[in-house]
Amino acid sequence: MEIKEVRKGDNVLLRDHNRALLINLLRSRGPLSRAELSRLTGLAPSALSRLSAALIAEGLVRELGKAPATSGRPPILLGLNPDHASSIGVKIEAARVLAARVDLLGRVRSEVSVPFRDPDHREVIAASEEAVQRVFQGKILGIGIAVSGFVDSVAGKCLFSPILDWRGVELARPLKSRFGVPVHVENDVNAFTLAEARYGVGRGLSDFVCVTVGEGLGAGIVIGGKLHRGAFGGAGEFGHTLFDPRGPGCRCGERGCLEVFASDQFLRREASALGFSLAELSARARRGDAEALKAFRKLGENLGYGLKDLVNLLNPQAIVIGGERTTADGDLFIPHAERILREHSFAGAAERVRVMRAELGEEGFLIGAAEVFVERFFAVPVG
Repeated sequence: MEIKEVRKGDNVLLRDHNRALLINLLRSRGPLSRAELSRLTGLAPSALSRLSAALIAEGLVRELGKAPATSGRPPILLGLNPDHASSIGVKIEAARVLAARVDLLGRVRSEVSVPFRDPDHREVIAASEEAVQRVFQGKILGIGIAVSGFVDSVAGKCLFSPILDWRGVELARPLKSRFGVPVHVENDVNAFTLAEARYGVGRGLSDFVCVTVGEGLGAGIVIGGKLHRGAFGGAGEFGHTLFDPRGPGCRCGERGCLEVFASDQFLRREASALGFSLAELSARARRGDAEALKAFRKLGENLGYGLKDLVNLLNPQAIVIGGERTTADGDLFIPHAERILREHSFAGAAERVRVMRAELGEEGFLIGAAEVFVERFFAVPVG
């Protein structure tokens, strides 16, 4: 039998691979005993003990006490130390920047909001730097920025954001220069979808679409367990699909986009026609006002026709609906959207697709923006 020479680099790769395997098991299935880890990883008990000792010394793993004994000496359980490192998630909205420090288990440890008066990119970047500075504490793996519109994650730019009226704005470079850590720019709905896939209702789903309803309307698409960004990073611009070619103009420059009929823009127009604000429209609907309820029903129906197209095109297991308007008033429009979806989707697809509310609320945007660096930290190296 030929015996191959084991190079030093191979040993390093094997060690790093085993290390990542162990901490990912603790991340997803922990706490676990050393004996369980040995069985699940296939590592010899002696090798497992050396590796776990090194991770405990590093501070990434900790002993959590003894498990209930079935026979003999009770085993000591090992668990991930979620505070070993953090990532920072940033969400840029129309009038404020949110930032949060997120631990290794996707939990928000601190969060701030910094308003700005003008969406000029220089003012927004300054607000972003202030927000990050206020949550920057301990070992930081990186900063993820979630922003609406078409982004180039490789270049760290927002190429086009109708909500902010931005074109070609560099976001990663100024924050990387200020804080000295990696910076990743992500579409905000993609970030939200990542969070729901990892920590929310998307756990266990391989194919689903996450739709956010708020100031805009967007979609994140998960296919085969992976976020689908498209060939150039622009997949999921659900709000800018055509709904009515004779409809009102959209901020993107086109006319009759679905976003005009199924977002806060639609509700503000309806509220204005009735002589009051969007906040009052919501309050009146909750008091049973027929005209206010009609506005939310119509928004839900418009959204439902758009969801029908997603179901027919992608045949997902589930449609997950989230975003700011969903958090505030989802019960006023989601049932109408689901009714239209089920009545009009292609036979078979509508019967099996689930319509689900997102679990994470608005923090999902921040968790998802930070999740990029958490995933990189836990990535299993390959040769």
